[in-house]
Amino acid sequence: MTVTQLITVAFKLAASRHPELYRTWVTISHRAGSLLPDSMLAATIQRTGEIDMVLRCMEDEFSPAPEGAGEADIFSFNYQKMLSELWVGAVYEIFRVLTCPERKLVLDSNVSALARDLKLLRIPLEKYEIADHKNLEMERHPPKSDETDIYHYSKNDPKRRIIMPSKISSRGSVMWHVIDVKKDGSRWLERRALSERIVSSAVGIPPNECSDAT
Repeated sequence: MTVTQLITVAFKLAASRHPELYRTWVTISHRAGSLLPDSMLAATIQRTGEIDMVLRCMEDEFSPAPEGAGEADIFSFNYQKMLSELWVGAVYEIFRVLTCPERKLVLDSNVSALARDLKLLRIPLEKYEIADHKNLEMERHPPKSDETDIYHYSKNDPKRRIIMPSKISSRGSVMWHVIDVKKDGSRWLERRALSERIVSSAVGIPPNECSDAT
């Protein structure tokens, strides 16, 4: 089998394992996509939903690699994390468009809160800095176990950077420890929980002339 064939089979298998979720993502794409007519928004949402279903399968199948496991087992989480980060970036852009103050496509507090959490993830993952700049005292991750483990994060430093701590949740999903400057705190965000909130947030996206998927 070719790599292309294997990838195609993986996406088709994931969709077959989550038929209800597949229909829900199609419904979301119809509703949200119609808010921006003559655009690729609906297609982008459906593609993002397909990645979500693949990730859910990987999360359901995840188990810690046993001692002495082969390279494929050791690196499987690496590929899951790679896809999870790709998914976060794609979903962030969708919600940035939907909640953009100038566009006013969706006015819902739950959707706005979700967009905010996605921003807290996307900025460190893709821009290597903290969302909403602020001068902070930081702890290096991973630590070097020396005096450099505590450092000053300056919003004016052109070399400012951050590596978010991450781990696997009890559900086999990637989690990241985000810093929320506006709330002066930090917390863990799980990819699967974000996906579940997105599916639930569909109620905040008004129905349109497109019928729900059947």
